[in-house]
Amino acid sequence: MSTSSTSASTYFNGNSSYSAELNNVIAQSIARATAPITQLQNQQSTLTNEQSEVQTLGNDFLAVQNAIDSLNSAVSTSSFTATVDTPAVATATATSSALPGTYALDVLSIGSQTSTISSAGSTAVTDPTSQNISSASSFTLTVNGTATTITPSGTSLDALVAAINSSGDNLQATVVNVGGSSADYRLSIQSKNYAPDTIQLSAGGTNLLTTLSTGSNVTYTLNGEPSTSDPITSTSRTLTLSTGLTADVLTTGTANITVAGSTANISTAINSFVTAYNAATAELAKNRGQSGGALTGNSLVSQLQQALNSIGSYRSDSGTSSGVSSLADIGLTFDQTGNLDFDSSTFASAASSSASAVTAFLGSETSGGFLQSAYSTLNATTSATGSITVAGNNLGNTVESLANQISTKQAQVTQLQTNLTTEMANADAAIASLQSQLSEITDLFTAENQVSQNINGVG
Repeated sequence: MSTSSTSASTYFNGNSSYSAELNNVIAQSIARATAPITQLQNQQSTLTNEQSEVQTLGNDFLAVQNAIDSLNSAVSTSSFTATVDTPAVATATATSSALPGTYALDVLSIGSQTSTISSAGSTAVTDPTSQNISSASSFTLTVNGTATTITPSGTSLDALVAAINSSGDNLQATVVNVGGSSADYRLSIQSKNYAPDTIQLSAGGTNLLTTLSTGSNVTYTLNGEPSTSDPITSTSRTLTLSTGLTADVLTTGTANITVAGSTANISTAINSFVTAYNAATAELAKNRGQSGGALTGNSLVSQLQQALNSIGSYRSDSGTSSGVSSLADIGLTFDQTGNLDFDSSTFASAASSSASAVTAFLGSETSGGFLQSAYSTLNATTSATGSITVAGNNLGNTVESLANQISTKQAQVTQLQTNLTTEMANADAAIASLQSQLSEITDLFTAENQVSQNINGVG
């Protein structure tokens, strides 16, 4: 009788004395068949880790690209700011089309608006929602000698006000109560212009308005021109002083308005770029050396490092004459660890000296300069055909292929186990049957032998 060891796994419960050995046969066969699956799973785990690291690097480089996009927007929208040394006199606004310089504004008069009110002799109105200053259904509004027919949609003073305001004349009509506790509602019309306008409303040949005050123009000189005796006139308190430069006058007096380029948003965008660049550099560093990460030894790491190096070493030969030809000229330098540092004071100094030289060096993503170079380099890594995308797709396809292989082999192992279990169970049953027959025959011979011995002994 066999004395083999007991199987670690029981695939069937046999009745023969060889059931343990038969279970061991199944276990050993399953182990041999499973070994390739374990190897494939190890490969899959390694490649999955690489795939995860490629995705991390992809996110880091996409962050660098987004930072370049933000810097591109900052450069393209960089504008000029206008500061006023006497803000009580005027405020100023400059757009991107403004020209740098100083503008001396001398406000001689802030002007006034013509103001009128319906005459006291008009029909008394105690309820403007139902009554009007005249029973006429049509009125004539005359502004600076030009007459317009006004036809209200109703018979109330409120309806007349609405019709005047929608007439297209540069006026503002409203209702005022001049009676205090004893209501006396009047029509008030004021010119929106700061000018000596004439305003009259009539019905049936009767004038309905009294002029309270006649307006006057805003008058000023700019940089001493023309003379104060023959100043510039304006019908608005918002003055266009130059291309892209306006001023809102508040009172009379002098004010110097300085227009200068604003690069604060560019400085902020560069800071964000430095943060993203250093994060990508740090992630690449994790995949070098004996204890490096999942991509240690992978050529993708060196490709991506070369891309960062190319961005960080950009130079512009065309900027030599302007004093801005390298990243160092705008405050971007490398430290001993390979990280970028940004000195905002160096940038501010360069921008103050020549904002146009700084923006020319930076350029744009589509028309040259640092931004186009950086965008092109990053696009070669993050686009649909970029190195990171291609590496990630290849790893994903391989991982999927391994998963399919593992699934196929696992199904084969399962089928092998089923087949072997059936075969060994059948063999065990056959052996058990033979062993049972052998036991019965042995017992029979033993009994017969005992009977024979007893007979011989009696004789």
